[in-house]
Amino acid sequence: MSPFPCTSNFLLLLVSCCFFSFCTTSEPSSSAKDSQFCYGDGILHKNSPCRFFAIVFDAGSTGTRLHLYRYIHNVNPNGLPFIVEEEIFQEASPGLSSHSSNPKEAARSLKPLLNTARSVIPHYMWQKTPITLKATAGLRLLPGDLAEDILEAIEEEIFASGFFAVPNAVSVMSGSDEGIYSWFTLNLLLETLYTKDPQKISSPHPSKSVAAFDLGGGSTQLTFWPETNEIFEAYPGFERDIDFFGTHIRLFTHSFLGNGLIAARLNVLLESTHDIYEEEQKLTTHCLPRDYHIHEWEYSLKMWTINGTELYSFAACYDSVKVFVEQSEIMKLKDLNGKLIYLFSYFFDRALNAGLVKDNNGGTIRLEQFKLAAEKACKRKSSELEGPHWLPWQCLDLTYIYSLLKDGYGFDDGQQLVLAKKIKGMEVAWAQGLSYGLINEFNEFEASVHGTEKPGTNNQTNNSTFVGNIMGYIYTGTTNVLSFFNLIS
Repeated sequence: MSPFPCTSNFLLLLVSCCFFSFCTTSEPSSSAKDSQFCYGDGILHKNSPCRFFAIVFDAGSTGTRLHLYRYIHNVNPNGLPFIVEEEIFQEASPGLSSHSSNPKEAARSLKPLLNTARSVIPHYMWQKTPITLKATAGLRLLPGDLAEDILEAIEEEIFASGFFAVPNAVSVMSGSDEGIYSWFTLNLLLETLYTKDPQKISSPHPSKSVAAFDLGGGSTQLTFWPETNEIFEAYPGFERDIDFFGTHIRLFTHSFLGNGLIAARLNVLLESTHDIYEEEQKLTTHCLPRDYHIHEWEYSLKMWTINGTELYSFAACYDSVKVFVEQSEIMKLKDLNGKLIYLFSYFFDRALNAGLVKDNNGGTIRLEQFKLAAEKACKRKSSELEGPHWLPWQCLDLTYIYSLLKDGYGFDDGQQLVLAKKIKGMEVAWAQGLSYGLINEFNEFEASVHGTEKPGTNNQTNNSTFVGNIMGYIYTGTTNVLSFFNLIS
């Protein structure tokens, strides 16, 4: 249970400053003197730069990631009410779903990540720092009550952490929300929806924004802002309507469960394996040499043995992968042909492994380069497959990524793709988009408890529109809030 009731009045100015937060003593600039306020230890401090924290756990299918954000109040009236100064990232493997038979062990796997957060955040700020854990496809794919048992054990750990557990602090996130958060994170980092320059006013437009493609272990998401309504007519039900600084944004977003990289491995292998072998949990694939075997590969709560075949080649591997992709009913995205597309998560990881990009700064490639890298990987002999855990899977993984983008989404070989892992030193992940809503929710509670008027209400109407209409919607996702803002889900 949540420690406090969740409110739904998001018309107030939610975050023109931080409540009960860490205030520095440095002298503010003259532009901030009339608008910057900060609460510290229950006292209102004027003209003090304001820093605070948010903790988001991304519980994915292959690992749990800590995203610890340090925020600072933004004095630019044309921008966001607060911005991320720094992110601390740490990952623990394997994912929570691997502890399906031992929920307490799943909860214990968070301890190193929580200890990192405790070492970074000043102790007196712990109770002023909101924390949340959102599970994705790994737990969505678990049968029965297994996911619920894990979440209950995790909730106990979170509530005993010393940090401030927000409403619904531990839960499974929907795939579409995951896509929306990712899109906002990407476009916030790229500043396509706002500017940090106080002399400029942003004018959001679909042509300025970029599309976000996320490839996780269990699912894959796409989100973008179409310039026409054609795709909504072709694929009804995948839209999210939001107001942003008085601009109406109609996002197209969808998540394909079972089409994440690791889930796709199993689905492709099942397609090319006779039933008798599947019952014995022995799978065959044309994406491995005949004399190569992967023993005790764990996925979907089972241990599998993977055997190659004499047909091993890119052509045979591609044929089997293409069958699965085409059966997945992934929509063609004509709106994005030739447009700027950002790929991250496993898209980036496998491109980095194949040498398509050199480091975390990423880069721009053509779709055809995934095909060429797959052809090269599918020529390796068994003796060349010893090494990193991903190496034996590289032929299948790269072939799947190529087929997903070409045969699934309908991009041609010349389509330009931007591969990204970090922008401005921060992870391109849905967690940052969620963290804005997390801070929003926490400050809403603080204002209601202490009965204080949000400072700067008269000066920050644009910020109110942004935080109330977007981040409140993204984070809560509740029916009453959607109805309140006439938002279509």
